[in-house]
Amino acid sequence: MRKTWLPVVDAKPRDLMPINVYDRDLSKDEIAQDQHRDYVGGLWDELGFLQFEFMRTVGGLQPEMKLLDLGCGCFRGGIHFIPYLQQNHYYGLDVNASLVDAGFTVELPRAHLTLARDQVLVRDDFDASSFGVRFERVLAVSLWTHLPLNHIQRSLYAASQILAPGGIFYVSFFFCQNDKDLLLPYQHPIGSIVSYRDRDPYHYRLEDFEFLIQQLDLPLQMEWIGAWGHPRDQQMLAFHYTGHL
Repeated sequence: MRKTWLPVVDAKPRDLMPINVYDRDLSKDEIAQDQHRDYVGGLWDELGFLQFEFMRTVGGLQPEMKLLDLGCGCFRGGIHFIPYLQQNHYYGLDVNASLVDAGFTVELPRAHLTLARDQVLVRDDFDASSFGVRFERVLAVSLWTHLPLNHIQRSLYAASQILAPGGIFYVSFFFCQNDKDLLLPYQHPIGSIVSYRDRDPYHYRLEDFEFLIQQLDLPLQMEWIGAWGHPRDQQMLAFHYTGHL
């Protein structure tokens, strides 16, 4: 029998024990100055187009597919996916309401795009089931790099609940090479990023994710993709949905 329990995430209120800095609301002045672009890591044009091209050429994304952009923010990737996908096939979820507002009020009009508000959720548990949609593709770029393992497990569980048969969940993360000490800060060979085991930005090994899947007996099969051109050395994984409706 498949287990359906979830791990305890935080017993304390999130304002006392924040996951990371990315739930801080940006002011209207900050958004007017385009600081939302820096807040999500900058490299706006480069990383937005990179994730789109990856999903189109490697991820097999087709216009008729439905895509969930997990950690969509202010639509750095969305402005590329929305015009490519059929109408109402792009969905987003993010923890930060101010980033989503910046996307709707600044970035979509700037790109001459429209998106229904009810196709984006603001919540902190990765649960997109209220869309009532089964997604052929789910993408999380620069999300797991800022999450501890228990939140990653929750995101894996949430993705397993909304993937369509044959669907794939693509995730970028910081990989700690096996010949490096996992508990020491890790200087990545490109991008001048230092990642950590126990604080943001986090690094992981593949067996971490295998354990999370096995612990909840999730219908996911992990595939290592590795380097995909990310300028800060984030690596890519794919989780293939093996369940049935």
